[in-house]
Amino acid sequence: MASPGSSGSMISQAIMRLERHRQAIKWLVYGLLFINLSVYVMEDWQSFSRSNTFTLITLAAAFATSLDTSAWFGLLVVFEIETYRQQLYRRPPVRLLLNGLRSACFGVLAHTLMVYSLDLLAVINAPTPLVSSLCMLPMAENYYLFNQQYQLITHSSCQDLSLIPGPLYSPEPNVFVDGRGLSIARVQAAISVIECAAWLLAGFAIAAQAYLKRRAQYSALVTVGLEKITHYSYLAIIACALTWAWYGHFLYTYDSLLWLGGFAMIEANLSAWESYLRQKRRQTRL
Repeated sequence: MASPGSSGSMISQAIMRLERHRQAIKWLVYGLLFINLSVYVMEDWQSFSRSNTFTLITLAAAFATSLDTSAWFGLLVVFEIETYRQQLYRRPPVRLLLNGLRSACFGVLAHTLMVYSLDLLAVINAPTPLVSSLCMLPMAENYYLFNQQYQLITHSSCQDLSLIPGPLYSPEPNVFVDGRGLSIARVQAAISVIECAAWLLAGFAIAAQAYLKRRAQYSALVTVGLEKITHYSYLAIIACALTWAWYGHFLYTYDSLLWLGGFAMIEANLSAWESYLRQKRRQTRL
């Protein structure tokens, strides 16, 4: 029969092994997220290359996804240090730097939400061009859009594309869709808005939890409320991820689920922090 001391040692060793595995999984998730960021940068560059105007506004709009993902990387760094490397966060210069980074990241994400909202309005109010056939367009940089796939309109391709029945629409300059493509574009634009808003809500809720825990100025009701906001946001994100999969964009689904895995690591940090605070309060009462 093992002694109490040896049992406690075995439990401690098991906890240490679990912690090492959690850290390894966390860095694996972060590495995969970096790969996803690289893919989005390449996709956004292709989108930007289709634009005929080169301004800061068009640049920011074209790279909205890349900026959004980079901002979430920044927030993950802040959350990780704030919830796991708390001694480092307490240093005034580090805290000032991280708080500034947090504000900048939330600002970028708010801008992304605005861009997605404008895209949704543009798709909803897409005008009908004056031509009834794609072959009547000047053979310049014009594209046919269907399910986020852009096809360059040429003399040869316009013959096949002109067989599509129904009117054409132009949701963005030099881009044309048919009725079915417009319906899909509207759904996907709405998904982007909902998903971005859900991520922002989850990020604000996590930031609020960390802030209140650090100052020990919270109640169980507030904690439960913030946790529900976070978890309901996750449910909305999962629903959006499944919708992307329905339309065949499995990379977006994979990306959303991977980010949920990254945030699960932050949630684990918060849970461990809460356990530490409870233990500290018990010791104080004793």
